[in-house]
Amino acid sequence: MSKRLRVLFLTARFPYPLIGGDRLKPYYILKYLGKQCDVTLVTFHQGTDLPKSYINEIEKLGVKLIIIPLDPVSAGLKAGMKLLTKSPLEIDYYYSNNYKKAVEELQPERNFDVAIAFFMRTAEYIKDLRVPKILMAEDCRTIYQYRSFRESKSLLQKLVRRWEYNKLKKYEPEIVNYFDIVTFVSNDDIKEMQKLNSGVEYRLLSNGVDLNRYIFNNDIRNREGILFAGKLDVWANQIMINTIVNEILPEILAKLPEVEFHIAGAKPPHSIMSLKAKKNINLHIDVPDMLPYLHSARLFLHPHSGGSGIQNKLLEAMASGCPVITTPTGNQGIYAKNEESAIICNTKEEMIRYAVKILKDDEFASKLANNARVLIEEKHSWEAIYQQLDDILKELLD
Repeated sequence: MSKRLRVLFLTARFPYPLIGGDRLKPYYILKYLGKQCDVTLVTFHQGTDLPKSYINEIEKLGVKLIIIPLDPVSAGLKAGMKLLTKSPLEIDYYYSNNYKKAVEELQPERNFDVAIAFFMRTAEYIKDLRVPKILMAEDCRTIYQYRSFRESKSLLQKLVRRWEYNKLKKYEPEIVNYFDIVTFVSNDDIKEMQKLNSGVEYRLLSNGVDLNRYIFNNDIRNREGILFAGKLDVWANQIMINTIVNEILPEILAKLPEVEFHIAGAKPPHSIMSLKAKKNINLHIDVPDMLPYLHSARLFLHPHSGGSGIQNKLLEAMASGCPVITTPTGNQGIYAKNEESAIICNTKEEMIRYAVKILKDDEFASKLANNARVLIEEKHSWEAIYQQLDDILKELLD
């Protein structure tokens, strides 16, 4: 980009620390844009006081920062009071008059060339702004809630997700009409959105991995055990952990009794905490760095059964040399070839068989790890994602 653009960037969560895709992706996008654009970030922060060190990390990117406090209790109550409106709960939860006012006051003052809403949760704040606009939607929320509703075992989860799905299938196709370009992390999500609204310009803007941080380690012979890592308060991750513990791990242990299963992540609920009492299961809570676990595990097991978007945890595992077993929906947006750079399974029986093979066969495990790293370097480095972003901005502004 030859001209130094004035960019307005909105997020629903403060993009630091780098835990979760809703922080990771905007952080790296801001890092790139901050070098060549005048960027103003408007973002929520919810919970306790925001550490000054977190603020410093974002300001170091060359970004002007406006932080809007969001009280989770009052936001939840307000969203609950709007149950009968047409807006989905996730939109009502993140709607704030203070946020809206901040955005409205900025435009006359800074005369933005481009406005970017990260996630549909911030789309309302710029939908009527008269500048070129991008919605980084990331995933198709309608299909996400539909799959979540379909896979839910809990009656409460089914009711809530069905309610949200019914609202999203009307709201999502409407809100994208306000944007010049809407980006998603996978072609699968784009196809789903085209079914809902084919009259919008959709583009691929995938997710990346910091290859300098997630260093490749293919010391297969010194890798041991099975790993699952992620945010443990996320419902989909809890489902996968329970599937491993109850349906997959017992069959693996019947063949390889000494195998250890490691769960690493933050904010585990009681149901996950209780697993540490079980034999062959190890719980690692609030670890400061996931890389040592990705470097020591022989296998990352990921029995994904729903959702949409892209699985950042798999990108990081594949970059780090940890062989991956997942499902077709887990592979969405990554597009690894089965038995070449990952194992893609349709049944739990296949997962068990391939898990045993990876745990026993050094050559097979090493092949998967090496091919996975090549795939990540070619398709999911941040440099590759920045090129996608440049193409989108060029198209938008031309």
